[in-house]
Amino acid sequence: MFEWNICRAEIRMNMRSYITWTAIMLAVVFIYLGSYAWIEELSFDELMEGYPDMFTTGLGISPDAFGDVNRYWGSMLGFLGMLISSIYAMMLAGGLISRDPDLGTVEFLYTRPVKRSKIMLSKVAVFFLFITDLWLIVYIASIAVGMLYAAPGEFDPAVQGWVHLAGYLASLGAGGIAFAAAPFFDRVQSSTSLAIGLGLGFFMFNMVSNLVDSLGFLKYLSIHHYADVQGASAGEPFTVGLITLLGIFLAGTLIGVHFLNRKEFDA
Repeated sequence: MFEWNICRAEIRMNMRSYITWTAIMLAVVFIYLGSYAWIEELSFDELMEGYPDMFTTGLGISPDAFGDVNRYWGSMLGFLGMLISSIYAMMLAGGLISRDPDLGTVEFLYTRPVKRSKIMLSKVAVFFLFITDLWLIVYIASIAVGMLYAAPGEFDPAVQGWVHLAGYLASLGAGGIAFAAAPFFDRVQSSTSLAIGLGLGFFMFNMVSNLVDSLGFLKYLSIHHYADVQGASAGEPFTVGLITLLGIFLAGTLIGVHFLNRKEFDA
């Protein structure tokens, strides 16, 4: 099912970017979760009551969130964490497929007696490994910072398990979308641009749908809606949405395999 030589090669080539993006996510954990006690002392919930809707309803960060560390961290992950991780997930997935025609390695790799579907599934396995490790590390770091420093006795590992699972599945779903589109690109730069555009687009669709009732339908175009990290942080995970994200990942992978099998590469 997998070509292990391809898996090892892709792990080596993508390890540096994985370390970089993981460091960025850990910085978010240490800076924003680590500062919760300071924010709570400032009575930030009262300060935010006068903020415009764009900073509360639009971003999904209600004043009440600043009085509960679990809801606060769910809001931060739903805003910053998912924006960062979804862009990385799509850049990784798109780059895994578009790099070969970009570098010219496709002439060697795709002429070997290995099915294209096996090649792509090997790359999908590498993507799955990196994203799983990323969110596992973020979860462990969140538990450590939350329970030992930010809010001992208040930070709930079970609730945060749902929160981080939602972010993880959203990243998988974003990667599935990138895998479906990647066979149409022959340059890594093109897939990177798509990743950044879609990552920001998902965020904007969710924000606009929260702000404008007549544009509420836009939420269905955003992975943020299906993850519903804020709901998970309140102990009410959107189970159907989480299953939908997993389905998007699986469907996107299968669509990508189909298009890659049909693609003709220039000699």
